[in-house]
Amino acid sequence: MQITIRHQTRKTLAFQWTPNGAVVLAPHGVDPDSAVVQQFVADALAKLPPPPSTNAGAALTVEEIKQLVAEWSVRLQVNVNRVQIRAMRNKWGSVSTAGTLTLAAALLALPVPLVEYVVVHELLHLKFPDHRKGWQVSMGIYLPDWRTRSEQLTYYPDRS
Repeated sequence: MQITIRHQTRKTLAFQWTPNGAVVLAPHGVDPDSAVVQQFVADALAKLPPPPSTNAGAALTVEEIKQLVAEWSVRLQVNVNRVQIRAMRNKWGSVSTAGTLTLAAALLALPVPLVEYVVVHELLHLKFPDHRKGWQVSMGIYLPDWRTRSEQLTYYPDRS
């Protein structure tokens, strides 16, 4: 398995799966060969489940994602005025109170169930602005496995 070390402006070490292996995010100045990093990697490998299969559903086109948004907006009874797909560095998606849904272009490479999770997650914010009980219950009704999908999404850290 390939393990890549990326230095970032951060205070702690982090470990993420990617379709090509794993990435250790480390603060600037941390030696990748240090005992601390090596132990961190060993511990992380022992705790994390294997990465999701890269063939866990074919990727969607822009038009197919827009169709998915249209279908879910009807099902959730929310109004989406505009769907835009663009490069996003820190989020998979966002929605404005005016009904503009912005999705990360990186979703085009993800399995369909994860794209569906992001779409439903964001559309429910048109009803529930936060992640409190109402939002969580609704996610459970519409996507009973939403927590699993959310966890799987963390295996794909690169949104750019």
